[in-house]
Amino acid sequence: MILTSALCVLVAAAPPKPFVEDVSVEGITQYHLPNGLRVLTIPDTSKPSATVNMTILVGSRNESYGEHGMAHLLEHLLFKETKKFKDVKSLLTKLGGDANGTTWFDRTNYFESFPASDANVKTAIEIEAERLVNTIITREKLAPEMTVVRNEFERGENDPRGVLSQRLISSAFMWHNYGNDTIGPKSDIELVPQERIQNFYKTYYQPDNALLIIAGKFDQDKTLKLIADTFGKIPKPTRVLPKTYTEEPVQDGERGVTVRRVGGVPVIAIGYHVAATTDPDAAALQVLDNILSNPPAGRLYKDLVETKKAAEAYCEPFLLKEAGYFTCYAMLREKDAPGPARDALLNAVEKFTAKAVTDDDVSRAKTSVLKGYELLLNSTDQVGIVLSEFAGAGDWRLLFLERENIKKVTAADVMRVSAKYFKASNRTLGEYVPTEKPDRVEVPQLVDIAPQLAAFKGGEAMSQGEVFDISPKNIDSRVVKSTLPNGLKLALLTKKTRGETVHFHMDLRFGSEESLKGQRFNAGGAQRMLQRGTKSKSRQQFQDALDALKAKVEFSQHPQGVSVSVEVRRPQLKETLDLVAEALKEPAFDAAEFEAARRELLSVLEQQKDDPNAIGSMSMQRMMSIFPEDHPLGVLMFDKLIPAISAAKIEDVRAFHARFYGAQNAEVAVVGDFDAKEVTDQLTKHFGSWTAKEKYVRIPTPFKATEVKGSETATPDKSMAFFAGGTHFQMKDTDPDYPAMVMADYMLGGGFLNGRIPQRLREKDGLSYGAGTRVSVDSEDDSASLVGYAIYNPTNLSKIEKGFKEELDRAVASGFTADELNLARQGLLQEREQQRAQDEVLAYVLTDYLNINRTFAYDTTFEDKVKSLTPAEVSAALKKYIDPKKFGYVKVGDFKKVAAPK
Repeated sequence: MILTSALCVLVAAAPPKPFVEDVSVEGITQYHLPNGLRVLTIPDTSKPSATVNMTILVGSRNESYGEHGMAHLLEHLLFKETKKFKDVKSLLTKLGGDANGTTWFDRTNYFESFPASDANVKTAIEIEAERLVNTIITREKLAPEMTVVRNEFERGENDPRGVLSQRLISSAFMWHNYGNDTIGPKSDIELVPQERIQNFYKTYYQPDNALLIIAGKFDQDKTLKLIADTFGKIPKPTRVLPKTYTEEPVQDGERGVTVRRVGGVPVIAIGYHVAATTDPDAAALQVLDNILSNPPAGRLYKDLVETKKAAEAYCEPFLLKEAGYFTCYAMLREKDAPGPARDALLNAVEKFTAKAVTDDDVSRAKTSVLKGYELLLNSTDQVGIVLSEFAGAGDWRLLFLERENIKKVTAADVMRVSAKYFKASNRTLGEYVPTEKPDRVEVPQLVDIAPQLAAFKGGEAMSQGEVFDISPKNIDSRVVKSTLPNGLKLALLTKKTRGETVHFHMDLRFGSEESLKGQRFNAGGAQRMLQRGTKSKSRQQFQDALDALKAKVEFSQHPQGVSVSVEVRRPQLKETLDLVAEALKEPAFDAAEFEAARRELLSVLEQQKDDPNAIGSMSMQRMMSIFPEDHPLGVLMFDKLIPAISAAKIEDVRAFHARFYGAQNAEVAVVGDFDAKEVTDQLTKHFGSWTAKEKYVRIPTPFKATEVKGSETATPDKSMAFFAGGTHFQMKDTDPDYPAMVMADYMLGGGFLNGRIPQRLREKDGLSYGAGTRVSVDSEDDSASLVGYAIYNPTNLSKIEKGFKEELDRAVASGFTADELNLARQGLLQEREQQRAQDEVLAYVLTDYLNINRTFAYDTTFEDKVKSLTPAEVSAALKKYIDPKKFGYVKVGDFKKVAAPK
């Protein structure tokens, strides 16, 4: 690949003072300031978006006794107030796009991705520079956030696999902080003194412990000058960073843990101490993980899933800065006996070397793993964020070093690391077994990476794309539309992209209300079988072909059809579309694969049927549905869904495909770097005469003025609860009041944690980790809805319900202020720009617009209306369509814990 001349000049040019250039790898350049701040620039002019990511090299590994969860709690506080900015969340809302923060064992990061502009880049950099050293930490700020984090903790406590994983690792690590869950225990979350958080913040949140990453489209000179003017003015700290020194002793025998909780499905987990990410063994461990986990060739899939001992089996390595951990799981169905699965899991892992690893096994695994690296490097916004992980593990260049090391892994390496680490004496499992002569493993701790990186150069930098105008007018001018002989509609948008990436999206539409009666599970079964082999290729051969092409292909179901999404590079587009056509037109419908797919799905559903969040979401859909359960668009609850899927037959699924699949009512959009004529010819060849036997007639979803009836469901022993409310109203997205309703929802709870409901339930009352609203308005029918939700501790039900209803009533009765509207308007418009900057989203929208005969001129009209809206217009629309008295409410939780009113 050849760098664009602009990038070459940018890399070659000397950095402005006081920056010093340190190193450059594959188009990513590191500089540093005198105060110690390191800065990475990752230029990409192909998309009009940018990402700013600030990584602080501190995580739960650095916490002291009584401070567990403090790094994560501090992450929450950095979204509140600084000396300069009174409301950080409001500033992030104005940027549009996406913003968040995450905490892990070795690092904490804060990022925002937004439409590229000098002003937005300036705002993002100013936010990060300010909250690095000037966040206000007071008891007033801490009080509500402690309970918000506690609610996040409670959400995790409802996940049996997650809880087992945490207990497993805490049992495996006797002394090292890797044994402590990042979120921390309730006691530390709620009781940690303000002074300790302030000291922690002042110690670690300093420029010499931070890495600032700027990725996407930005002016390099302006940006570096801005960083110098903001971060550069922060004094170099005089303190010496504390170093962690606890080393986990060699494990001296098998350990075990048992978790007993209500609901869920049986889960078996085993774990082993392994080397750090900086150790040369790390690459071989990644390949070993793929050989074990990746279906259908993966050994765990062969030994546990195909034999029906488990519904799902996989491994999950935690490769960290210091000696890490490697876990494997077997997810069972509700009535599966755990013994056979446990024995098979132990045999597959600890007797891995009994069956030789072939060169083909290693080649397939390396291809699959390297495909993930390739897809990641196509996206600068994701690279900018993922580099945080590698920086936390020792150095951001580990991303490239690890990729190169994976290429060198041999079958002998895989066998060696398996024999080295996967021993009974190094294992933690849900049982205890005495061992007369323990065979212990010495695990390397922190490894000096400098010798490995001394001569490392990396590969060629990613090719760059064109500067693309994302205005609706330009998109319409660049899109070429056509119709194939059988009626398939096609929209093509060619443009130069980073890495010659192409995004393809296809919607097949089939059946009618009459013909789809009783076909719901046959439709779902057919969709699930599309990627599990064809008439000429086994499932493994099909997957190997996709991996070799480095193509990401996903098939998904929508209410009256199937969607296909593809991400691939230009040279591999033709072969990938050949595979997609083969999967759609000639699926194998293998009986064994069908049964495996069924078991996987049933295991997921059996897991979810006790989860308040899943039950609540499904109950909400059922409450808002205007159709009976047996209608093709009806909603079934778990008690009827699981038996129906269990009864589905492969022959009925085959018959459904033969009867309903065809492309005469399909839409295809292709966005990226491709030849329009070649793609049109190829799609004509594969789909131009492919028609379904059954006629497609869209099932209407008209407005019905029916009463919305709520429900209450008990979920014993669950520490998180789910609350939601919703109502119907009559509107289409072409109605004059639609823009005002969108803005009303955005201010009520649809924006970035800045609406009335999340502000009340999360920011003010500190009751909920997640709360918000969503308005849904159809394009073709006059049916619309407004729903809101919150997760919380069940003891707070009355407070949640009171706060939600009060904010809804207040918004309908009194409307919104000019300040609220201006903030929300800016965020919404930039959010829409950010969406148009994503080729994957653009392809999806183009197919939708083909279906309803719409152009992006609609977006211009909508956004022009949004720009001119007044508070009175928005308030009037909300009052006109929404009656709080007509809301129905769904409540799911362990309400026996709710205290009786006094």
